[in-house]
Amino acid sequence: MKAKRLLGAGLAVGLGLAAITSTAVVAAQPKGGKAAAAPARPAETPATKKTIALTPPGIQWGMSTKQVAAVIDKMLDEAYVPRYKATSPGVKMRALDAELAEEKSAFRRSRIDFGKLPTGIDATPLKGEYTYLNKESMMTLSRESGKRYFFFIQDKLWKIIDEHALGEGSSRGKDFTSAVTKLATAFGLPGRVTPPDPDKGRYVTEVDWKDAATHFRAIERGDTEIAFAYEDLVTLSSLESLRPNKAADANAIDPSVASAIRKDEAPPAPPPDKAGKKK
Repeated sequence: MKAKRLLGAGLAVGLGLAAITSTAVVAAQPKGGKAAAAPARPAETPATKKTIALTPPGIQWGMSTKQVAAVIDKMLDEAYVPRYKATSPGVKMRALDAELAEEKSAFRRSRIDFGKLPTGIDATPLKGEYTYLNKESMMTLSRESGKRYFFFIQDKLWKIIDEHALGEGSSRGKDFTSAVTKLATAFGLPGRVTPPDPDKGRYVTEVDWKDAATHFRAIERGDTEIAFAYEDLVTLSSLESLRPNKAADANAIDPSVASAIRKDEAPPAPPPDKAGKKK
């Protein structure tokens, strides 16, 4: 069963934030209305009255990794129904059974725990979506339609990221401008455009919206790809306390080096003699 998804977005090279916001505003206006000048970029995430639905059906914030795996099992079972109907009992049916079982197993094996050791995920666009030593983990569902990442903190689902293709003929849009236009129309208002900020773990331009329960981000992935992030607002508001362990400052001086520098420093000069006293 194909999961429902919101319309997507990507980033057009060289397009300024003002142009992006202006396009979204015009798209959100009713047909025949006068085109208003683009307002200043919203300081807060715009709230849409449209529900930001999670898919597949059954997925809820706060689920454990086991509960999410059970939902994915059901989704895969339903996705394989047409193929089972077209397959005769026998060798081919057994091969199909093995293929389905492998997909389910692969999802469970995909779990990555962000503990003490660095992971290969640090070299991907997902860098900044998780932290280490804070009981966080991630599971990946890989299908022909793309990849979906499930993020957990203290074994509770709090974020989902989907990757989508962009280009001519793509339902998400051919580029960032067209994709954001579709999103603005779907949500009924323009999103907030935020530039990269590595200090906050954001390395690319994003546009976001929210409803009563979910924060949605359209994330730049170049000319041919876009990512959609769905985040639990309750967890998002508590991230500071849920992530007590902070990443080490890569530019900070190693403690052992700092100690050696202190030892090499000349000892302080003796205090001057008080007036009137002889040695």
